[in-house]
This record gives sequence, C-alpha cells and structure tokens, in this order.
Amino acid sequence: MEQETNRTDEIAVSETAAVPAETMKEVKSKKNVGEIFKNYFTATRMAYIAVFTALSFILRLPVFEFPIFPAVPFMKIDFSGVFALIAGFSLGPVAGVIVSVLKEFIYALSFTQTIGVGELANILIMLPFILIPSIVYKKYKGIKTVLITIAIGCVAQAIISVPVNYLLTFPFFLNAMKNSPWTEGMSFYLTVWYWAVLFNFIKCLLLSVAVVLLYKPLSRLIKLTNEKFSKRKKNA
Repeated sequence: MEQETNRTDEIAVSETAAVPAETMKEVKSKKNVGEIFKNYFTATRMAYIAVFTALSFILRLPVFEFPIFPAVPFMKIDFSGVFALIAGFSLGPVAGVIVSVLKEFIYALSFTQTIGVGELANILIMLPFILIPSIVYKKYKGIKTVLITIAIGCVAQAIISVPVNYLLTFPFFLNAMKNSPWTEGMSFYLTVWYWAVLFNFIKCLLLSVAVVLLYKPLSRLIKLTNEKFSKRKKNA
C-alpha cells in the first residue's frame, strides 16, 4: 500500500512538473482577473450603474438639448455627463466610463442622426472630464480635489475636442448636410474652432456646477445604501 501511495504521489508531482510555468501563471492571472471582476461588479454597483445610465440617457434626450452659438448650431449642450461623472466619483472611474458609453450607445440606437459618429465624438471628448477627476479622487478625497480635478478635466476636454472636431465631427456633419468632401469640413472647422472650444468650456462649466451641487447628497445616499446592503449580506 505504501509503495502504491508513493507511486501516486510521484505521478502527481511529475504531472504538476510537466505543466509549463507560463501556463500556471496564465491560470493564476485568469483567476485574479475573475476575482477582480467579481469584486468590482457587485450587485449594488451594477444597480447604481444602471440607475446612473438611465438618468444620463434621460438628460441626453433631444428635448433637453440646446445650442448656444449660431456658428456651430449642431453642437448642443446636454447635462447627461453629470451622472456619468458622479458615477465616476461614487463608484470608480470604470463605472463612470461605462455610464458614459452606455447612455451614448442607447441614444445612438434610439435617436441618432449621425450613424453613431456624433455619439462616438461625445464619448471621446467626455473621457478626460470623467477619468481625470474620478481617478485622482480615489486617492485624494474632498471638495478641494473635486474642484481642482474638474477644472483640469475641463481643460483636457477642451484640448481633446480640437482633434476630434477637426478630424471627425465637423467633416462628418458637413458631408452629411452638403455632401462636401471630408477636407472641406476640416477647413470649415479652422474658421470656427474658437467657437467650438468656447462651447466645450461653457458646457464643461455648466456640468461642473451641476456635479458639485448634486454630488454630496447622492454620495451620502450611495454610502447609506452600500452599508445597508453589506449588513444584509452579513446577516444572510
């Protein structure tokens, strides 16, 4: 019996040794990714992401959009980014980006007049406004951090809007409206680029004010809900 046991142990050891070290690392990394995914996308967080996405989509509806400059009438302000940034502050930068992408995706399926190009441009332009504040806020809490990072996010948003509008938005709209060549749209942007940049600054300023006003009460609600959910989970 002892000899058979020793042989079994030897076989098990030899089989383990036969598994390449790289494969073992891949298995461990997959497990780690799975655990991170499971821990991050909890039922509570997913519920909040769904709620914030719904609120963002409602504020993205055409009835709530409005232009501010006749020079660029197709560039319209909406407040859908408010709940995307609040989601970033409350639930983390990944959640903020998910909310921003989902509400644009739903809008593209429901109301788009740009075959998704306008929605893609919105996602790209909003990314720095969501990511910069929410990433920094994870390490440094407080209203001072919120105000400083939002200001930095606004500047970054205005900067990234230049290549996005120059290479994508303006050429597409001019091509769709007048069937103009793509280069003509790029040339048109160069004649009104300051209006477009100013538009993004004003939009960012309005969103920032709304975020500062809404963040505190909503963060308290999220904290209370998370605490209640954790207690019920422990009791269960």
